[in-house]
Amino acid sequence: MQNLLLYIKNNLTPTLAQILLQALKNSNNEKFFTFVLKNIETICTWLNSNEFRDRYLSTKHPYPPLINPNFIEIDSSRHCAELAWDLNLPLPKHYKFIYISPHGVGAAAFLRYLNQCCDVTCFASWVLPPDSKERYCINYMCLNDNTIAQYAINISEINLPYFDKYLSLLDFNSKIICGVRDPIGLLKHSWGRDWSKVLRNYPPEFNLTYDWRYYINYLTHQNHKIKIDINELQQGVFIISYLLKYFNKDNVYYLDMEEIRQSKAFDTMNLLAINFNFIPPHKDKLDLFKIKEFRGYIRYLFPITLYANSKDINNTFYLNTPKNNKNFNIDRTSSIPIILDRKHINHEKIDIIQEIIKNDLCNDMGVYIDKNDFKQLEQNNLLFSTIKHYLYDFLYQIKITIDETESKMMKEKDVIDYFIKNKSLIYTFFNIFENELNHLKQTHPHIIDSWKYYKEFEKIYKDK
Repeated sequence: MQNLLLYIKNNLTPTLAQILLQALKNSNNEKFFTFVLKNIETICTWLNSNEFRDRYLSTKHPYPPLINPNFIEIDSSRHCAELAWDLNLPLPKHYKFIYISPHGVGAAAFLRYLNQCCDVTCFASWVLPPDSKERYCINYMCLNDNTIAQYAINISEINLPYFDKYLSLLDFNSKIICGVRDPIGLLKHSWGRDWSKVLRNYPPEFNLTYDWRYYINYLTHQNHKIKIDINELQQGVFIISYLLKYFNKDNVYYLDMEEIRQSKAFDTMNLLAINFNFIPPHKDKLDLFKIKEFRGYIRYLFPITLYANSKDINNTFYLNTPKNNKNFNIDRTSSIPIILDRKHINHEKIDIIQEIIKNDLCNDMGVYIDKNDFKQLEQNNLLFSTIKHYLYDFLYQIKITIDETESKMMKEKDVIDYFIKNKSLIYTFFNIFENELNHLKQTHPHIIDSWKYYKEFEKIYKDK
């Protein structure tokens, strides 16, 4: 180590030495230290180069690469990804775009369209590890994976350790799709839902003896007191103004949530495919555009798996036999697994939901069974009819419950009324909105003008 420090002192200015030493200090990766020891001459040559001075030092880049990113052999391994992070290497630039999606702008639906309808691999940021290095490594490995033809990056929150570094290693001139929505609608989404449902406190597997009303209780909405956490909102909802500091604003495409509503989404995705050079949606996947992503709490219930077995027929739960003998042992070996899930394309399984019900719930979920298991089930009329009866009652009640939830859940008008009753909050949120929407107002005033409830809020602010 002393020899390394002496070499750095003799070959780098204090400013350049500090860049390298800070990187070593920030890392706990032994392979990175080994790499630096073996390649210290190459690293110092690069740091002393005119190219490094002009591209990184003079521009005061906060995380300049410790080695020329244009002349390094890379692959899609975890080892290379971690080393690239420690070396401050920018992510490869061949992703199609970065999708900025404040929570509540329809990101779940948009990402479904990208991944399932347009063959664009884009991981929802909220399912990724809450760690900047981990997210960088995932992106790095995918961007160097030759089997992934189309890739995009999603950002939906900013409260991650070393997130400044993560953003700084993205291309400043990246193409950006930025999801936006009437901010009153964003607050409705944030304040109006019971987010404890995300914890999914229910058994993911059940059999024909199970009282499915426990799932219904989970789906049932309970009104709750509005909890206002400004810091939380600014880390996951009002994040645009913060993020745009890291990118060329001339490359931002604002996508109003209204443009990805069910009636417009297919045409919108075709337009975006042209503008951002990805495969347009396949017409055979039009059914996926009928899904309402947030319909009650159905999004957080599925997938669940019914293990159907003939031995449970005599004890099947029905509403008129609630005291049936429950079989708490799930037989996964000799049962037929039937998966209740959101609607999706599955070439290995058959969706039999229309064998059970025929209403608009069919747009939002499927009942999936392996093709061979379905053939077996067709030969067992008693078991098949029992399954259909059991699931009919269950799905019928799901529809009733989620429709009731939709009617009871907070609406934009409720948010406006809340501000009227709590006038002290109006000034705070007016300033938040002004800061967040500054660039959008300058470049796309027509989007702002289309927001009915935001206009109502502005009027309340002016009249207070």
